[in-house]
Amino acid sequence: QKGFTYKRQYIIDLSSKYPGASIVVQLYKEFARVQFNGDQSVFGNTVGLLGDFKTGELLARDGSTVMNDFADFGDEWQVLPSEDKLFHEIAHPQFPELCIKPEDPRGERKRRLEESNISIEKAESVCGAALTDPLSIKDCVYDILATQDLDMVGAF
Repeated sequence: QKGFTYKRQYIIDLSSKYPGASIVVQLYKEFARVQFNGDQSVFGNTVGLLGDFKTGELLARDGSTVMNDFADFGDEWQVLPSEDKLFHEIAHPQFPELCIKPEDPRGERKRRLEESNISIEKAESVCGAALTDPLSIKDCVYDILATQDLDMVGAF
């Protein structure tokens, strides 16, 4: 997209086995977004961090325990010493030290949003001008308000 120099996109084409299917990884500034383009015949038997394709439930490592708390879910899926490393460098925190928790969306963030320089109306205007999908607009508004960066619209 013109004007959004921070955005990169990688497409993993699965069409040799599943016509029209792909996995799209988008990077924008320090944020990542992964989109799965395919139906149940492609992703219906997948397991792991992304949960159950059919129900959307977040599942623990055992594949059956439903997790309802995102912080607990993050801890459940933290890389263990017995597992292969994804990155070349080992960074803090490492198991058994738990993951760094995001701020409480009902606590500190609410106070910061009340002090923000970008109004909900401004974020909605910027997102609505660039996007048409209501869910993407909602996510865009949230990201702009959380980061205080109008350019976050470029992530969508």
